[in-house]
Amino acid sequence: MNTAEKYSLSDKYRAGKTRRFRLHPLSLLLMMGSTSGWAEDYFDPGLLSLGRDVQDVDLSQFAEAGSVAEGDYLVTIFVNQNEATTQMVEFSRNNKGLIAPELTPDLLETLGVNVNNLPALKDLPKDKPVEDLPALIPDAFARFNLSKLRLDISVPQVAMQPNINSRIDTELWDDGIPALLANYSLSLGRNEQTSNQNEAYSNNLFANINAGANVGPWRLRSTITQTSVSSGGDNRTHENRDHTQFSNTNMFRDIRGLRSTVLMGESSSGSEVFDSVPFRGIQLSSNEQMLPNRLRGFAPVVSGIASSNARVTIRQNGHVVYETFVAPGPFEIKDIYQAGMSGDLDVTVTETDGSIRNFVVPFSSLPVMLRPGSLKYEITAGRYDGGVTVDSRQADFALGTLIYGLPKNITLYGGALVAQDYTSLTAGSGVSLGPAGALSADMTQSSARFESSTKQTGESYRLRYSKNMLSTGTSFDLTALRYSTRNYYSFNDFNDAGYQLRDDQTPWRLDRQRSSFQTQINQQLGNSGSLSLRAAQDDYWGSDTKRTSLAAGYSGSYRGVSYGLFYTIDQMKGQGNWPENRQASLNISIPLNVFSNSSKLQNTYASTQVTHDNNGRSQTQAGVTGSSAEGAFNYGMMESWGNQGQVSNSNLNMGYQGSKVSLNSGYSYSTDSRAMNINASGGMIAHSQGVTLSRTLGSSMALVSAPGAAGVNVTNGGAITDGHGYAVAPYLSDYAKNSIGLDPASLPENVDLPYSNLNVYPTKGAVVKADFKTRLGYQVLMTLNKSEGAVPFGATVSLVDHSEGQEDNAGIVSDMGQVYLTGLPEEGVLLVSWGKSADKQCHVDFNLKGLAVSPQMPIIQTKGECR
Repeated sequence: MNTAEKYSLSDKYRAGKTRRFRLHPLSLLLMMGSTSGWAEDYFDPGLLSLGRDVQDVDLSQFAEAGSVAEGDYLVTIFVNQNEATTQMVEFSRNNKGLIAPELTPDLLETLGVNVNNLPALKDLPKDKPVEDLPALIPDAFARFNLSKLRLDISVPQVAMQPNINSRIDTELWDDGIPALLANYSLSLGRNEQTSNQNEAYSNNLFANINAGANVGPWRLRSTITQTSVSSGGDNRTHENRDHTQFSNTNMFRDIRGLRSTVLMGESSSGSEVFDSVPFRGIQLSSNEQMLPNRLRGFAPVVSGIASSNARVTIRQNGHVVYETFVAPGPFEIKDIYQAGMSGDLDVTVTETDGSIRNFVVPFSSLPVMLRPGSLKYEITAGRYDGGVTVDSRQADFALGTLIYGLPKNITLYGGALVAQDYTSLTAGSGVSLGPAGALSADMTQSSARFESSTKQTGESYRLRYSKNMLSTGTSFDLTALRYSTRNYYSFNDFNDAGYQLRDDQTPWRLDRQRSSFQTQINQQLGNSGSLSLRAAQDDYWGSDTKRTSLAAGYSGSYRGVSYGLFYTIDQMKGQGNWPENRQASLNISIPLNVFSNSSKLQNTYASTQVTHDNNGRSQTQAGVTGSSAEGAFNYGMMESWGNQGQVSNSNLNMGYQGSKVSLNSGYSYSTDSRAMNINASGGMIAHSQGVTLSRTLGSSMALVSAPGAAGVNVTNGGAITDGHGYAVAPYLSDYAKNSIGLDPASLPENVDLPYSNLNVYPTKGAVVKADFKTRLGYQVLMTLNKSEGAVPFGATVSLVDHSEGQEDNAGIVSDMGQVYLTGLPEEGVLLVSWGKSADKQCHVDFNLKGLAVSPQMPIIQTKGECR
């Protein structure tokens, strides 16, 4: 029932006019149901006069296709089919007598038009509307869709600013409101065991809170964990253990001029050049999220020659990832959106005469690679703060890394880490080899001095490879090989050497790695499914320990039945000859709707899993899982048994995903044990108007405010407004446009929205405010009459003396004098106008008190006398 308008928080180009004209879609439908026509056609008002004087009907403002009444409109502007912005635009009568949008050179430049290089535009006043856009820019036009409040502007590519799609307006970025925020998770469990008539129990509590505070551009974050364990029984002493820990406490903010982030406190360094180092100190690092999507990561330059104003279409893996028009002559495209680490680019050049040329640009990349001219860096200074040992050296250090993209698909990277008694230097390069994939190689040299020992110097060499072969459906997602000499110490090794290993760590964690190999290969088999292989092997200096893991699998589906066959090997040699584990498993899931079309079975599955290991043990699980139609509630019932005396278990699980919290519970039963657990998670934001609960929060989020609109569905994240009209859209993209919407179908009675969508651009960690103005009042379908009969078709109706801050409410009279209005007070005055002279205007006094409505028809139908 509400127009799906979009609204930007940027007020940079709002006209600030006092006259605004808002039309409800139902008014438009009532009017458009009576008339339509081409711009060149003349519509005879006499057809609507119904015996009245034709001069009473003034439809000149709607005589042209797409025409509107003069005034200010909140419109969404599209440039060359791409959404650009949403703002107020004034429509006025131009020198041709047509009502058209006022487009100034300043606005056109903001929309990406190359105003300064167009002779017809560069000398015009920047703040004055242009009179005839097609005359100034050949083949350009502006077209307005009144029903969608959409303004389409088409401008040839040659008249647009270069790389306009790769720019981002930092003035739109919003640091958000002051707020306290937190994510929480709570887990409670109880386990009871019976053995030889003796009972034992254990209770477990684990709570985790990721808390934070926002003030302007500053963000404060900390993680708090609480663990409590109590146990006892017939033959056990009752024992309680509690542990509280604060970790990852830090404060950070953006440095927009450097497109970087500065952080102070506890965190970890990046892992693209050096191994990640936990530290307590200060860090300045470039933030790639501040770049437009088209400039992030790596993608090759696509170059060619066009014979005309040609359209260039680029596809990857069968999907269009880029399309633009280019001028005649050589062209280069440098801002292709990165979609994955590999996948050749299929380029199509379509000339104006219809001729088509195709060529392929091979593409493979690695995470470390950047586009030509792109730069990433990190500078960190602090104290080592972590490790796998009870204590460590906690050495003070300084670290710096640099990654730079060169032409010819080459990326250079390197860095230095300096501490007392330790230094490390690294240098490497990544290159896209076209059809052969992408390869990077680097070398790191370390120098470490320990107490009462000479300096030990060593090197570590690393190769990484990636390739996607579309012709065979084979992909090497990432293959890495690393070898370190005997005297090489990473900074983590240096800090942990000589200290006692923590009890919760595996015995080989203090061994220094000699070599490491890992790979992941996937093979698509078309409609027959897919094969996957994952393998890794590590060995260590000064030890015969060798760790090997292998996982191979096949998965597919047939008529809704999904299945998978998997085989895994985990092998550890040395360190006391750990047992070798080999396991094969078969999974099958059958949707029950293959047997019946009943709606109750649409989301219900029967599943089974059978496993068999190298010791001859088999384990079988079978049961039913399902969820409600909307997915908020899920459940599972499973039974498991084995062939070598394994205890049979019955398991029941239930879960609920609400708009404010997620709940999960489980119960397990066997002949000698029982276990129960419950888990809860969610988020909350404390702001100036109170506390709003939410699902788990993401990096940035929006606080939605719609006063008086309780129980309204938010289109982002499944939220629902609370009794005060607040909700949280928990997952937004940092530094990018996010559209926040309210579902008009879920609005309460007598609540209306002037617009149902807002655009927000949050910075990292921001809580941005999405304020939806609401019109609280009656929905009315009113038949207007005057002394000579019904009010003329096309007349405009607006509320007189509306309350401060209330949105203007206007409608257009349809046939038989009917007009639809929303947000009306119980009593008031309407202004009706079908011309400029006093005899073509009148007022209607209305009083809606006592008029009946019903849930099936919440619209009041009444009559009004125009005087």
